[in-house]
Amino acid sequence: MAPTARAATGAASPAAPAIGKGEGGNGKAVAARSVGLDLPALPSLGLAAQGQTRAASCKRLERNVVAVAAGTAGEPAAAPTVANEELTEFLNALKQEVRMHWDGIENKFAMTTLAVTVTLVMWSAGGVVSAIDRLPIVPRLMEVVGIGYSGWFAYRYLLFKPDRDAFFAKVMEFYEDIISG
Repeated sequence: MAPTARAATGAASPAAPAIGKGEGGNGKAVAARSVGLDLPALPSLGLAAQGQTRAASCKRLERNVVAVAAGTAGEPAAAPTVANEELTEFLNALKQEVRMHWDGIENKFAMTTLAVTVTLVMWSAGGVVSAIDRLPIVPRLMEVVGIGYSGWFAYRYLLFKPDRDAFFAKVMEFYEDIISG
């Protein structure tokens, strides 16, 4: 685009950054390149009018946030105390429940070994899934297979009432088998 008339006379347009030295470094002022847009100046943020710098404004905001978080802004800090009491009460009940069930287990070594094994298997399965996910075509293929299976499952077990009732009966039977041990 051609330079504007103001840029040609040496006065840079608002879009031009500054007036710089000439090519050869001879000291002649050459107008900075203009794109021909006379853009208005951006509005002031009001910091200069108040005599504050950006850093001072951020520090003031930081102090206000810390003051409100600490509860010194005039509001009582009763709500977090009630939440902390409820959390403490819940954690104590959970500890008691776990202790009661843990004391009921006869073979603690087998249960601990099972828990560690399950954790390692889940961690390994996550690594395998992550490795498969990095292959170029397999994730899309798995997505299509998953969508297809979900559609088949919904059609087979959830779409019609007799099939739905049979499915829920099968789930309840499986649940009873697990619970009865």
